[in-house]
Amino acid sequence: MFQLDHIVLAELDVPDAVTVDAQLNELLRPGGERVELAAEYEARDPSGAIRVVVDAACLVISVGIQRAWASRIPASQLAGELFRTYVTAVQRATVVRLANTSEPAAAQPAEGIAALDESLPFDEWIAAIRARMDEVDAQLDRIHRLDADRPAPVVDDVRSPRGYFVLHLRGGSPAGMTGSVEVLEKAGSDRLQLDVLEMFAAAGLAVPAPSAPSRSDRQLPPEDEDVFEFRYDD
Repeated sequence: MFQLDHIVLAELDVPDAVTVDAQLNELLRPGGERVELAAEYEARDPSGAIRVVVDAACLVISVGIQRAWASRIPASQLAGELFRTYVTAVQRATVVRLANTSEPAAAQPAEGIAALDESLPFDEWIAAIRARMDEVDAQLDRIHRLDADRPAPVVDDVRSPRGYFVLHLRGGSPAGMTGSVEVLEKAGSDRLQLDVLEMFAAAGLAVPAPSAPSRSDRQLPPEDEDVFEFRYDD
């Protein structure tokens, strides 16, 4: 007789409703204040030392790192906190947009599965079930073969201009971020902020920086004013 005792359903790591509600509430109402549709969305790390702002298209606009960040975040965790704050900002922009969308996304129609005729004699009904299971197994085999032939997602690294950070991309999407721990504490927050922003821009994940005006476009100072030029080398 056909037995189902040996069949074990795969365990899915699905968060419970309470956890999901808490996560959505934190994205939509950080600090208890509702986030409305806007041109910019920000996120801060738990210590308050990091701030990342993205636009409605989830492109990074600015990155803020407080000067005293090292007293709140270990250098070995700075890159990870920066990345998590970036992800939170992107999630907030996405969730707020979805929460304010008047028309829900159209669901894809599910393919119909023909029901078995329960009026069949028992032996024929069992045979039909086994045939259906064989068909499913054959489909799974085809899926596994296609998956095995599919090339693995390309893993790319985008190094920041000054070498403080590395952004890891998997299949073109940001997957993580690491930092040069031994030099982070020696760099000023201004240099770190600029380094992160330019790294995201190089990966196509930030708003392009406006080009500097040419010398011919700059307004000349009055003749009685001294001209000072500030410049630093990276």
